[in-house]
Amino acid sequence: MSLLAIFSITSSLCLSGSAALADPLTAVQSLNPDVSAVLDTYWQTDDVRDSTGSLLEAIDGFAGTHAHEHHQVDGGFNMRHLELSFDGCVDPYFRGTAIAAILEDGAEMEVAQIETLSLPHGLRLKVGKFFSDIGYLNPKHSHEWDFVDQPLVYRLLLGEHGLNEIGAQVSWLVPTPFYMLVGLEALQGKNEHSFSYIGQDPLPARDGPRLCVGWLKLAPGMAGANTLHLGGSFAIGRHQEARDGNEDGDPDHWLDGQTGLYGLDLVYKRDSTLPYGQGDLAIEAEYLYRNKNMRIVGHLLDRSLEGRCKTDRQDGYYIQAVYGFAPRWRCGLRWDQVGLTNSSKIEGSTSKSWDSSWRISGSCDFCPSEFSRLRFQLSKARLRVADTAQDVVEFIVQLQVSIGAHGAHAF
Repeated sequence: MSLLAIFSITSSLCLSGSAALADPLTAVQSLNPDVSAVLDTYWQTDDVRDSTGSLLEAIDGFAGTHAHEHHQVDGGFNMRHLELSFDGCVDPYFRGTAIAAILEDGAEMEVAQIETLSLPHGLRLKVGKFFSDIGYLNPKHSHEWDFVDQPLVYRLLLGEHGLNEIGAQVSWLVPTPFYMLVGLEALQGKNEHSFSYIGQDPLPARDGPRLCVGWLKLAPGMAGANTLHLGGSFAIGRHQEARDGNEDGDPDHWLDGQTGLYGLDLVYKRDSTLPYGQGDLAIEAEYLYRNKNMRIVGHLLDRSLEGRCKTDRQDGYYIQAVYGFAPRWRCGLRWDQVGLTNSSKIEGSTSKSWDSSWRISGSCDFCPSEFSRLRFQLSKARLRVADTAQDVVEFIVQLQVSIGAHGAHAF
């Protein structure tokens, strides 16, 4: 998709309601949507022959889904993407947002959504393409992360882009003394890691939406500058796989079924009264569990397996803390682990289980202003690949800059 096409689509969202507005000031505001650009670039090195990304895609129990979204990370200089964002009110009733990720070899639309602004009783409707509100980290764009990369559990269960789908979402701000938000989403279901859809023979065709997501977010009242966030979520949807058992480059067995993904998250934040983030503390933790129940609909290597059920179970978690130790300076520590539950069983046949993989990461970042960030990150990981422990040390230097009107980020 060209930049001109992206700009044209977004501009039409922002201008479509201007003629109907009676207030001239509001009309002028609608003609000037917020436009911003975020450049995310980094330098990376590690101590393995294959790239760290290739090893992550091959971790025991999580490999083999044939997800093709991973972009090559070379040792040395890399650019994650240039993020272009257009956001503005269509009229008093709708708001439009479009976000495009510009890569070296093309562009993709990350977000193209319309939200309601004035539904009664705390209701809100969102339609288009958007990041699901499942979990705590998933709705956040990469430049909002406290570390350069995702936790392992997100990378392996939902992929580099997380759960980013076309569909509709309805949420309700419950009228309680404390913050309570509940939501449901109906999504097409095209996530290659957990909710993939192929729809080609011998796999059955299934119309969308194929994925249902639900979540609950709570923020109990706390004294002073302390804030606590609690969340629970689920995602249930169709899932299809085409696997290559003999590794000759062509699929030789196909599976069709359903995936259930369940999660819990907890976030605590303390805002100090000191300037430029000094003394601020954020502690964040999430747990995700995935259960895939599928039927083997075709198997060229072993016809006796056709019609049998296959069940895969995996999980993972991360816990991290970030502290502002000086004005504009922060340090962070993250521990993440996947595969505490890590098994695969075929009905009446084989059953496999694998050991877990883990990683520990430390980071330090400096923000000269609210529009730029320089981050240093060192990670040590032990990854289980082909029943062998692979030790990896990785070092990354990241630079992020933001240009234009960039709105405040969510909690």
